[in-house]
Amino acid sequence: MLNSINLNDKTYDELLMEAIAQIPMYSREWTNYNTSDPGITLLQNLTAFQMLQQETINKVPGEVRRKLLKLVGYTARENQAATVLLQAPTEGGAILPMGHLLWSGEIPFETTQEIQLLPWGLAAVYGEVEGTYRDLSRLLRSGTDTKAYPFGRSPVAGNALIFVLHGVPEMGEPVRLWLQVAQEELRTPFLDESEIPPFSRVRWQYYTAAGWKNVRFEDETIGMLRSGQVTLWLEGDLPEELTDTPIKGCALRCLLETSDFDRTPRLHSAAVHLFPVKQQHTRVQCIDCPGAQTVTLRERLAQGEHIMVFCQEEENGAYYLYQERGYYRTQRVYDREDELWSVKLKFDRIPFEGEHAIKVVCFDEEMIHHRILGTVHGYDGQILAVDLVNNILPEQFLLAVEEMDEDGTAKYCFVAPEEKGPDGFCYHVRSQQAQVVIDNPGRGGYRLFLVSCAVTQGIRGNVHSDTVLEQLGGYDGTEVEMRYVSPAPGRGGMSYESAEELRLRFSAEMQKTHVAVRIEDYEELVKNTPGLCIHKVKAVAIRNKNLVKIAIKPYTEEELPKLSKEYLRQIQTFLEPHRMLTTRFELCSPRYVPIGVRATVSVRGMASYAKEEIEKLIRETLDYVNGAQRFGEWVRFNMLYQKISSLPFVEGVDALNLFPESRDAVLEGSDIRVEDDSLCYPGTIQLIIREHGR
Repeated sequence: MLNSINLNDKTYDELLMEAIAQIPMYSREWTNYNTSDPGITLLQNLTAFQMLQQETINKVPGEVRRKLLKLVGYTARENQAATVLLQAPTEGGAILPMGHLLWSGEIPFETTQEIQLLPWGLAAVYGEVEGTYRDLSRLLRSGTDTKAYPFGRSPVAGNALIFVLHGVPEMGEPVRLWLQVAQEELRTPFLDESEIPPFSRVRWQYYTAAGWKNVRFEDETIGMLRSGQVTLWLEGDLPEELTDTPIKGCALRCLLETSDFDRTPRLHSAAVHLFPVKQQHTRVQCIDCPGAQTVTLRERLAQGEHIMVFCQEEENGAYYLYQERGYYRTQRVYDREDELWSVKLKFDRIPFEGEHAIKVVCFDEEMIHHRILGTVHGYDGQILAVDLVNNILPEQFLLAVEEMDEDGTAKYCFVAPEEKGPDGFCYHVRSQQAQVVIDNPGRGGYRLFLVSCAVTQGIRGNVHSDTVLEQLGGYDGTEVEMRYVSPAPGRGGMSYESAEELRLRFSAEMQKTHVAVRIEDYEELVKNTPGLCIHKVKAVAIRNKNLVKIAIKPYTEEELPKLSKEYLRQIQTFLEPHRMLTTRFELCSPRYVPIGVRATVSVRGMASYAKEEIEKLIRETLDYVNGAQRFGEWVRFNMLYQKISSLPFVEGVDALNLFPESRDAVLEGSDIRVEDDSLCYPGTIQLIIREHGR
């Protein structure tokens, strides 16, 4: 399965000739290879049988491949809807009902809850460093390459990032922010967020009459180590205007409690007052409602005319289909204040007032005609097609199973994929093909109704930041009524994974380094230590001691960075389970070796400019700390000589000498040899420039 070997790539004649060619290896007496020989007849039959076997093995169905890989822990990815954060307009807007559609070209996005667009937004951003406010409002300008230090260039506890708002967020409702961190690609992704390196600790607060008050928050950025969403809940005291900043208003603050950053965080952009939408299109929606005399529905699909109402009449009992006018009446109401239509269902009586006693199923114009999927006939593997859709979201799929009561009344049970229904009835969904596969038919004879179904475009929903989503309307539904911008990229979108795609992922995963055997394995594992910024690694095996010594250079703002205690602890903890039991390893910081240069160069005019450019070239060439050179690379005289000579204004290199300014390197001939755990950098540069002709 790993390499997708084609067992059927040879013809019958080729296989037979291979078999005949091997006869002398097993028998010297067998010399008659004509078709009249009984042994050749047996080979012909066995070759034909082999052809049949190979053809059968090659035709292993995708379902079988998926189940085999599931046995080793690899489950195929299912369709998953991407989530996109949209910027609410600062002037506010109309209420968006649940399921409200927005479009990016032909890709639909839906609100997953009712959204009230209140008039508030971000007015200014300030960095507070030792009581001084720095204006960082450039972070509000999207589409620019601006960067800012939220806690200053040298962060210390007590520094803060302050967001000043115009208007006031709604108390108790989630306040969403998006923080785009610069250069986050240098940091290895976090795997287990319970083991996050404690580079910092932050608190989020809002300003009240009593001063700054802590808020409950969720911080995906982990103290601005990576880009992500921050969600705050303002509860309790009402916000007050902050007057200390140049621009006054309601304020939010991220306070730095502890600071031990490996890299000083920098922000690329910031946005607040965001609301989420998902890349999906709900065609059928099942709305759970508590038992009551009147039920009010404001969802998009509920505002249509195609609904079915199911009600429980006793606790934990079956659901029964209620008909309009016989059991309830429908009233459509327009709320002028909210500018939103709603549907009221008024019941004559509700025998049971449970939390989910009423299920209202809403269909769009097309799906109402395809609500009945068919009848379960009583055998495993029966397939029922869901018409008009593909790429279903399994977590939003639901069926109503109809069976008859003792008195012949139809009753219903709602069953999700892979859940147990009446008499053990169970099914799963082929989401890409939009098929329902019956795994256990129970006693059979059930009619199946589609009561919840949404579709997605999977990975296409992971749109880039600054994507514009449009709200369409007007007479023909094509007029753009409103535009919303996404300051953050779409995340979480996933497309159905075929059996072949699953096999390729499994194959790629098997080729990754999981156990440190070779020195290259140690280097690969150290580079992938979660949550750290690792630039260069060099592992050396000391065989007589059964020891692997590993030199590590992190990405930090230090000129010659060393490994901190936290880095050592994190790498040690991550590497320990992956090493061979009898092999020890030792982590160390790099040895930095300064390299001195003495050179005399003849140039054609512009001596002062030439000296500056030549010195710049020498420093860049000898900077193995920040360059692409690996640990232990020699400094080659000829390489530097050729680079200086190739400058367009250089007439010739009259003299060039390299010399190490440390005992950790040795001059061998004209080159400099450094140790395996060493990186060189430019030391003293003595440069004499001669203008040609003088």
